[in-house]
Amino acid sequence: MTGTSNIAKRHLRVGIISAAWGAKAHLPAWRSLDGIEVTAICTSRPETAAKAASDFAVERAFHDFRVMAADPDIDIIDCGTRPPLRYDMVMAALEAGKHVYNGIPFAKDLADAQAMTQAWQKAGTVAAVDAFMQAVPAIVQMKEMVESGWIGDIFGADIAFEVPLFTAQQCNVPGYTWFADPANGASTVRNLGSHMLNVLVHFFGPVASVASDMSLALKEWPVDGEVLRPQVPDRSSLLLRHASGLPTRLEANWAKIGGDGFRFSIWGSKGRIEARAPVFPMAHDTWLFGTQNPALGLAEIEEITLQPEYLVVPGCHAVADQPETGLFALASIFASMRDAINGKGKAAPDFTQALHVHSVVEAAVQAAAEHRWVDL
Repeated sequence: MTGTSNIAKRHLRVGIISAAWGAKAHLPAWRSLDGIEVTAICTSRPETAAKAASDFAVERAFHDFRVMAADPDIDIIDCGTRPPLRYDMVMAALEAGKHVYNGIPFAKDLADAQAMTQAWQKAGTVAAVDAFMQAVPAIVQMKEMVESGWIGDIFGADIAFEVPLFTAQQCNVPGYTWFADPANGASTVRNLGSHMLNVLVHFFGPVASVASDMSLALKEWPVDGEVLRPQVPDRSSLLLRHASGLPTRLEANWAKIGGDGFRFSIWGSKGRIEARAPVFPMAHDTWLFGTQNPALGLAEIEEITLQPEYLVVPGCHAVADQPETGLFALASIFASMRDAINGKGKAAPDFTQALHVHSVVEAAVQAAAEHRWVDL
């Protein structure tokens, strides 16, 4: 893969599929970048597409993603919605030789994940996925501090995302009730877990084996005066062994009242460093903490100041400390795509990483079902 294609040009044109999350979060992130223009938006019906184009000041409206993917005046297709629907969108875009941005979970199953990755390799275009945790400034700084030896030799890591998305009293994310249906490729390990696994792989390399336990505790979700009965695990616990031999641990729970949100802790021979966020880690509310004090009984860790160089991205006008939904970190991933298309660097996280993470997810599901370690 060279990271370039025959449609690369100085001013890249983006078509977004989705007038929901795509318009709320992705559209402003794309618009924050130099050298990028969002010229098209696509929904499933002509009237909603026209309204979205008008509401968000986008030049062109499409109601068929295949037509948008085939349009020669569009360079990048940003694929929204849930995994089973995204598969055809991604494949149509790649078959048309377009660059692609795909959501997380990457796919509804391993067969789809493999097929999309093969299509991307055949197309020779640039493709990235929506696992933007690794682009959050605190996590970028954390990685560089670990690599520079701040904690010494790495001994292990824990990552957790425990939040009350759904509770017996109320649904806190009404737009995500599709998580309840396994046909949508959903569960705590597939959704929250995929985001965290991308971070672990980004930091520590590929996973060699996994053991896991999964369960469904909350049997009913109150949604708009009705009761929804989920059919997927709302808690997933994973033990991982990376190819390097490093052990890591992952915990995902979307029905935990008073959950601590996001936590990512790494420890070693010289100390411990940890990133924390109240819910999903964003640029404006993810902070670093650490300690190099070896004394017994001193578990307190102090806040680590984020350095200014981690709060800017070249050619990006998003502001890191503003609370827009994922704007700065999303824009950072989009910027890596833009630069890769223009022959500079590599888009990250790409489909290679996404396929490996999805393989870990499927191995974890198997491990939970069979009560054993599963090798990848």
